[in-house]
Parts: sequence; C-alpha cells; structure tokens
Amino acid sequence: MKLKDVVHAFGVPGYENEIRSLIREHMEKNVDDIFVDRLGNVVGIKKGGERKVMLAAHMDQIGFMVKGITDEGYLVISPAGGVNPITLRSSMVRINTSKGFIYGVIGEKPPHLSKKEEKKEINDLRVDIGVDTKKKAEKIVSVGDVGSFVPNYYEFNGKIVANSLDDRAGVYALLRTLEKVESDSTLYFVATVQEEIGLKGARVSSFDISPDIGIAVDVTHALMPDVEKEEMPIELEKGPVISVGAISHPKIYRHFINVAKKMKIPYQIEASPSWSGTDADIVQLTREGVATGVISIPEKYMHSSVEMISKRDLENTIKLLVSSLKNIGKVDLSY
Repeated sequence: MKLKDVVHAFGVPGYENEIRSLIREHMEKNVDDIFVDRLGNVVGIKKGGERKVMLAAHMDQIGFMVKGITDEGYLVISPAGGVNPITLRSSMVRINTSKGFIYGVIGEKPPHLSKKEEKKEINDLRVDIGVDTKKKAEKIVSVGDVGSFVPNYYEFNGKIVANSLDDRAGVYALLRTLEKVESDSTLYFVATVQEEIGLKGARVSSFDISPDIGIAVDVTHALMPDVEKEEMPIELEKGPVISVGAISHPKIYRHFINVAKKMKIPYQIEASPSWSGTDADIVQLTREGVATGVISIPEKYMHSSVEMISKRDLENTIKLLVSSLKNIGKVDLSY
C-alpha cells in the first residue's frame, strides 16, 4: 500500500466508495475479522486480550456538491466539509458523475480585468466544464454530483505534498500499524466516514464497538507562513503530536509520552483545553464514556490542494502507535 494510492482515491463525505474499497482490500489481509457497518465505516478487528481499543482515522476528504447549473453551462456548488473558497479559486477539480469522472476548472478573472480584490464565497464560484449551455452540461453532470481537487502527490526535501492528507495520512498510518502491531488487547481499526461534516462515522462505530480506549489518528496544524510560533508551536520534523486536554485521558497521554521517551521517538505536545477537532471528540462520549487519546501528524496548509507533511513525522507516528499498543492493556484507566 502506497500513501499516493490512498491520497488519490475519491471519497467526499457520503460518497466514500472508492477509498472504502481500497482500505478494505488492504485491511483484510492483516485482521481476524472485518466488516463495513450500515453507515460505511470499515472496521478491522485484530484479536488479543479482553480490553477493547478502537483506533479511528477518517477516510473522507473535503469537497463540494453540484447544486445548480447556469444557462451558460457553469456549475454552481456547495461545500462538503470545511472548504475555504480561496483554496478552490483557480484550481482544477474532479467531479464524480454517473458516467464516471469529469474535470473542470474554477477560473478567476485575470488582473487585467479586476479593478479591486473581490471576496467570494463558495456559492459565488463557478465550475467551468468546457461547455456553453445548460443543456450540454446536463448531459454529463447532474445536481447532486460531488467533486474535489484533482489528485496530486509530490515528494521533495523529506516532505510529502498532496490533497487529502487530512486524513489519508492518518488512514495510511493505521494500515501500516496494522501490518506490524502485536498487542495485549483486541484492536479495532476503523476507517471512519463523514468526519468532515460532523464526526458521524465515529459516533456510529464507537457505539457499536463500545471500546474501553479510543484513539483518534489525525493531522494537526503546524507552523506556516504568516502565523506566529506563539500561536502555533507545532512544527514539521519535530515528531508526532500528543494531545493534552479534556478529550485526552491523562493515563492515555502519559502512556504515549512514556513510550515515546523509552523508544526515543521525538514527540510534541498540543494543548487542547476543550475539543480536539478529531473523531475522539465524539468517541469519548459513547455510552458511559470512553478513555480517549489523540495522536496527530503535523501538517501545513490543511484543507487545501497542497497539504504538507514530513515523511519522518509520518514514520515516527507509525512507530509510536505500534509501540504504544503493545502493552496498552496494562494502562490503569482509573482516576
């Protein structure tokens, strides 16, 4: 399994069939049991001890839905997830239709014609699919079709740049962990759906599994241009990020820290006083409550077509997961 393949598979919230098939095909080689629940989460089970540990990484990517077609044949779109209109402007997009993928551009007026900077919301954007009438457009695309950025993938200077690393990097980390891990607990590897529109997949899967421990594997913001380090202390190349705060059970995050120190894995701490913005936020509230933790991969330029992570951070995240899961059944969860 290559990260590039995971990144390129299509999977806008509610339409994750392509990425789901890819994950299931790879996961079933390394688990004792596997199933897809009614919402579409892929759950792989690796049997071990009595304690149940759920690891969740979301497979969906941000995108948009076609909500209308103008008389001139342009597509009007609505967001699927947290889409910043700026990241869509002047970009190539790919739309999943009943006839297969089609391509289009979200063009911008050249500076020669712009009198001043125009602020545009996503409803103001138009997708140009190369036709000039509504009738022609309706032959190849329908209202309700979904799309996202055209897939891309680059490696340079120890970095990976691609669309949908949020959270395909986390999915990839789970799949790699699954290949290597031996644990004293029964592990549930869950590729969740619809995280970008309300943590929906994690709500369903955690209720069904009812884990003792829930671990979200996601990405988190790293230092980038125009942001002060005091605001964003997390950096690329400094190791995986362990969340500390109300979502993270103190015995869980201390376990991660102790393992990282023992294994000499570089790590960073992220202060999350109330919410983590990951599947862990909803897993924690399942049934009578779940002891949760969050391990994140530092990422620049989240929710864009040029998300950036470090290859070293990704490998160290996998190493931390494999090492932490080995004896996680012995972690005392009492307060």
